[in-house]
Amino acid sequence: MNKEYLNFSVEELADDREFIAWALQGKNQKAWELFLAENPDFRFTVSRARKILEILRDHHDKLNSDDILKIWKNIDGFNKSIRSPQRQFKIRTILRYAAVLFVALSIGSAGYWFSNQKQKSYFYKSNFGSGTVNQSYLFLSNGTKVDLEKKDSKIALNADKKIIIDNEKEIDLSKISSSDESKMNEVVIPFGKKSQLILEDGTKVWLNAGSRMAFPTKFTGNKREVFLEGEAYFEVAHDQKIPFIVNTAEINIKVLGTRFDLSAFRTDNLIETVLIEGKVAIKEQSALGLLKSETILSPNQKASFSLIDHSISVDNEPDVENTIAWTAGWFKFSQQSINDVLNKLQRYYNVQFVFDHEFSSADLITGKLDLKDDPERVIAALAVISKTRYVKQDTKYLFYE
Repeated sequence: MNKEYLNFSVEELADDREFIAWALQGKNQKAWELFLAENPDFRFTVSRARKILEILRDHHDKLNSDDILKIWKNIDGFNKSIRSPQRQFKIRTILRYAAVLFVALSIGSAGYWFSNQKQKSYFYKSNFGSGTVNQSYLFLSNGTKVDLEKKDSKIALNADKKIIIDNEKEIDLSKISSSDESKMNEVVIPFGKKSQLILEDGTKVWLNAGSRMAFPTKFTGNKREVFLEGEAYFEVAHDQKIPFIVNTAEINIKVLGTRFDLSAFRTDNLIETVLIEGKVAIKEQSALGLLKSETILSPNQKASFSLIDHSISVDNEPDVENTIAWTAGWFKFSQQSINDVLNKLQRYYNVQFVFDHEFSSADLITGKLDLKDDPERVIAALAVISKTRYVKQDTKYLFYE
């Protein structure tokens, strides 16, 4: 796979014939999957480019890959007639999205998009690239940054517009200038740490290592909405009239009152939702409102949304309590991929595992690790389970057979 793709913008990627053939027809599927696995940060660009192509083709497949490429090229041809590079860039952008809008209008979806896109999109204020954040903190809606000093922090909002941190520190939002209760606050939890939140409506949220979530000081309107990147376990306060919605970059989950775990790390190939109690409806976040049908989960089921082909699969999950054991400081896994176990432990302890061999996706292990224990003992137990040995170099662990 051409490494130059990593420098492509969303628009440039949507111009590329090989990308279009894969995105719309599945050509060179394995090569693209491997390329994305090796370059996880590129998934965001790929996802946006695929959505543009899907919109142009529409649900009835009236446009094939050659038609779509022809649309882009015609726009490019007009672009080249504009001499000013700055003006050319502006017109190129406007025309491209105008083309998308034109097709969307033809299938009656634009109105829905304009009325809902603001709620679906959220741009985090915090800089949360890999390895760039080591301190947990709370980012208030007015820009105030509050450090969370404990490894396992606790944050509680109450009806008096006050935030209580670790039962010790109190922030009175009514006394803070430019505090808008409907705007979003952000909590950022780096690798190696966790946090618990109690939202204004009584909903409880446990944030796992390497996660961040945006939430309002007070829920307003006809829905309760938060935004998540990473993993969180939710115990949603029941309110029949005001649904609770969790948004990720790719899907949203709508609930009335329930318990579920959501794992949505940008570096993973899957977004996984495990339902413990109640019922949830899962939808793909699709530009211009072209949403696929809802996927409804019942208790003891897991939905997996693929970031590669945007499909959703549902499986029975008899050991749902294992999924949320991390909230109590345990890591339980039953017939789980070794690679998945390693990824989760790396996030939890903020370390790196390097193996002298690759594990097959068919290599499954079962076990229980006490995450409250000394990390060295946990990693030693992992070595026994995976039948390997290791040496430590700073925060890196080198495993060998």
